[in-house]
Amino acid sequence: MAASGLPFDDIRELIAAMPGPDMAAANAVRARDANLTKPAGSLGRMEEIAEWLAAWQGKAPPAVNRPLVCVFAGNHGVVAQGVSAYPQTVTRQMLENFAAGGAAINQICAAFDLGFKVFDLALDLPTGDFTQGDALDERACVATMAFGMEALAGGADLLCLGEMGIGNTTSAAAIYA
Repeated sequence: MAASGLPFDDIRELIAAMPGPDMAAANAVRARDANLTKPAGSLGRMEEIAEWLAAWQGKAPPAVNRPLVCVFAGNHGVVAQGVSAYPQTVTRQMLENFAAGGAAINQICAAFDLGFKVFDLALDLPTGDFTQGDALDERACVATMAFGMEALAGGADLLCLGEMGIGNTTSAAAIYA
């Protein structure tokens, strides 16, 4: 792919260079599962999840030693349309609650020894109102994605993503639609 100098070129190149699943690792997990003293399928989706994890970790058996939960918080310009019962200041209050350990996700992470990070995606600079124009231009979108990639700088073998922000339901619904 020839580089055009556009902001998404780096992201496109990263995606193109990513390895696919390691089917040998998935098959090794499947073969081991077939030799266990239990009925096939008795662990429900856990069997499927173990194969998937082995394929994407490239090793059998897979292991989860450094799980990480990341919550990305941003404010959405579409709130200007009255789509939320709460003002955008609540997003910062929620972040402060995360920092104080007062959210449900804090308790889940503590109970299961999961790493937890929260990322402030420029709360004082909401995205554009997507009913009036682009929420982000290409450059801002790539910059935000690159910021998000920093979540893995410390290393993790399983990443769970979450998001928080007043107006997020409307934005998510628009993306889904």
